[in-house]
Amino acid sequence: MYDVILFGGTDEGHKIADFLSQKNISHIVCVATEYGAQILDSVNVHTGRMTAEEMKEFFEEKGAKLVVDATHPYADKVTENIKKACQCKYIRIVRGDIESSGKSFDNMRSAAEYLEGTDGNILITTGSKELACFSGLSKRAYARVLPTVESIKLCQDAGFEMKRIICMQGPFSKELNSALINELDIKYLVTKRSGKSGGFVEKIEAAKENNTECIIIDRPVTEVGLSVEEAEKMILEWL
Repeated sequence: MYDVILFGGTDEGHKIADFLSQKNISHIVCVATEYGAQILDSVNVHTGRMTAEEMKEFFEEKGAKLVVDATHPYADKVTENIKKACQCKYIRIVRGDIESSGKSFDNMRSAAEYLEGTDGNILITTGSKELACFSGLSKRAYARVLPTVESIKLCQDAGFEMKRIICMQGPFSKELNSALINELDIKYLVTKRSGKSGGFVEKIEAAKENNTECIIIDRPVTEVGLSVEEAEKMILEWL
């Protein structure tokens, strides 16, 4: 039995997990992948994706008083399932947005269609999950993804040769991004509007420094929720 079930895998999730440990609040952290579990400094971890029905059963089994959703702002389907399954108190942690210059697109597909009408090398930093949208650009694009077997396979399935797959774990500084842009002669950088903790600022600044055009994938939904600090305060009040 746990007081809190935390859906993490993000910087915000790590901060909340640390906070719960420091306050001796019993909790279990849910992450989607083994990689997410490996980089998490927590004893109680549940690994694996769940449907809404599976989440409901999981919540009932663990007897949670509170569910904290600190998933990625682009994991909208996961958040939808959590809300659908949750029958106790629920907190959604949202990541602040940052205004920036660049071309914005609603989704990966529309961004890929735009890039198909351009020339020059492309650096894709949106992860491996939807990389198939860029398969038509695989001969002049580089994919920067997490260093996992699953990520590499998704890259290869999308038509990316090994020499065009960059496996690295962030966070990435502006200097590192800039060096990569220069080394690979990048003309277009594809990024999600992931916010400050998602390394968005460092990518935007590096691109600007090198006259590289930013291709920005907007968030799927505009969310209302709490900051990490606000969530921590509410957790203490509720528990």
